Amino acid sequence: MDTLDESRQPSPPRFYRALSIDAYQQSETSLAARESSESTAEGDLNEKQLRELYDNEEIERFLSLFSDFVTEVQVPDTPVIEGKSTTSPKGYFADERVGDASTRSSLDEGEWTPLHLEFEASSRRDRAENMGPYWEQQRECLSEYIAYNYLLPHLPPARPELPSFTIGRLRIAIQRLYLAAFPAYNTFMTELVDLATWAEYWTSFIYCLTFWTLWWHNLLAPAFVLRVLYGLLRRRIFPYPTLEDLRRHRDEVSNADEFGKSVSARLSVSSSGITELWRLFKLFDNKRKNKNKNKDKFADKDKNTGNDSLSENGLNTESKEPLHEYQETTILDTVDETEESRDMKRIGLRVVEDLADLHERVRNIFIWRRPSASRRYTYVLCVVFLLTLLPAQYIAKLTFFILGCLFWHITPLVAALSPVDRRRLPPPLNDVPTDADYAMELISQRVAAGLEVNPTKQKKAQGRPCSSSESLALDSPSSKTQKNQSRSRDNSVDWKKWGSRLAMGKSAASELRRLKPGSAWPVHEVWPPRHPLLPGVGIALPQSTDELHTYPCQHSSGPGLITLTPRTLLFTPLMSQTAKLIIPLSDVKGAKKTGLLKGLHIRWTSTIDDVKEQTEDKFVWIGSRDELFARLVGSDGKKWMKV
Repeated sequence: MDTLDESRQPSPPRFYRALSIDAYQQSETSLAARESSESTAEGDLNEKQLRELYDNEEIERFLSLFSDFVTEVQVPDTPVIEGKSTTSPKGYFADERVGDASTRSSLDEGEWTPLHLEFEASSRRDRAENMGPYWEQQRECLSEYIAYNYLLPHLPPARPELPSFTIGRLRIAIQRLYLAAFPAYNTFMTELVDLATWAEYWTSFIYCLTFWTLWWHNLLAPAFVLRVLYGLLRRRIFPYPTLEDLRRHRDEVSNADEFGKSVSARLSVSSSGITELWRLFKLFDNKRKNKNKNKDKFADKDKNTGNDSLSENGLNTESKEPLHEYQETTILDTVDETEESRDMKRIGLRVVEDLADLHERVRNIFIWRRPSASRRYTYVLCVVFLLTLLPAQYIAKLTFFILGCLFWHITPLVAALSPVDRRRLPPPLNDVPTDADYAMELISQRVAAGLEVNPTKQKKAQGRPCSSSESLALDSPSSKTQKNQSRSRDNSVDWKKWGSRLAMGKSAASELRRLKPGSAWPVHEVWPPRHPLLPGVGIALPQSTDELHTYPCQHSSGPGLITLTPRTLLFTPLMSQTAKLIIPLSDVKGAKKTGLLKGLHIRWTSTIDDVKEQTEDKFVWIGSRDELFARLVGSDGKKWMKV
């Protein structure tokens, strides 16, 4: 009976496999159709629209990096001179590409990064300024006299010290270096290998004939410089970026992200959950002990008895230093790591970052990110091209002359500077912006124009809903990742919108509260209601949305709203209609992200009775803190420099 029942069971249809193949082919066809429609839509864009799309993608990419790895910005403090007004010099990034909150103890504790600036070596510089001629100063060498009197006053501010090594910093540095160097080197080496192996016979034959012809006429060096000059001018004459360049850049960005993530995954050290919890507890315990530090200073007797008891139990006060180092280590570092190994990691990280900066600057010269700098280096290449036309003996003499000046005269001047002043030496191609500098310039321009910091993407035309066959094409890992990322962006809370609604609700409630029961509408009242913080500005006016940005926040004194204008930052308590805190953006000296609750510390200069004092206001939580932080950096016309 069992065999009979099994024989009577219906067999699966034979066309099941054919149906699945047809569905797969339909899904591939629909996916190709969507890609072709998107490419057609992008192909219809002109040069200006392509450039705007390229800049928007760059802004979005660097905003994510700026949000994750820039935690603190400061303005160098200018010494206050009595009777004279102080001016604020240019600001700069004090700490960039910092890891998450769990990798820095100072991020949770709210400690500001100390800046080593121009005024650190003031005593030595004053002594150098008061120096007489060389023959009057027997102990000073000529190189030191020239360095401190003629070279040092023209140098930019010093860069901060080497940051501590973290996997996050290394990942972003490798991503930047990969994106700036690998596409150019890979293309060049691939074409060079194809020419050397005669992969394409006629192409290699033409290049070989050209090479030996130029060699015979001593024109190899001029031809090389002329080729570089052509590559520089081609981006100026022909439109950039083209559609192919835009798509190639997208692929390069995705490859750089994948490469950086794979490197960080290989280098990260696996640790148990108990170790992670123990180190996080030590960080919290260190913060609690720092708060009670002042109380322990007045308890001398208790402190002495405590030290005696610790010595009896086999513990010594000398163990505090290793404990402090243990608390500051991350879960990716080893506890018994030596100072030499940490210094080597810092130096290696700085080398990778400097290489990434150099390659980004060279690439930005060729794509004319800053036209004035690219034009300047075009003139330099023209001069070099003319010099290469000289006879070989003059070129050799000129080359050895430059090398001799660098070795015998420039090197002693650099060696005469102190280590602090030596950090003021500018990097190569310092007048050309890096990608981060260029992105911050674009953000500043968008802030000045009243546009959103995060560019809005163009909405794609929505057609018919996806069928079951089309959904098969969306089950790949890459498509799922893109869907999850877009869904997370769409589901994120728009705190700026809720802050604006809360401000409008407070204004409407205040206007209705003024009306008495049974009384007519006052003649002097107007509608729509005015903004609670700025008199004479209506909330419903269209121009107010472009200039005012409202964010809900939690100040150290209580909850409220932050209103950011082009020149002022205001804080209004939740149950008040008047601003409790008014900070001119020109007086802001520093901003630092703190804590896991998206807090922000703002350091600014307040003037009371013609006396300037430095004040710090702490916000425990701010909705859309990253956007507010970016607007603070890009506002007030300040040129924040990455150091």
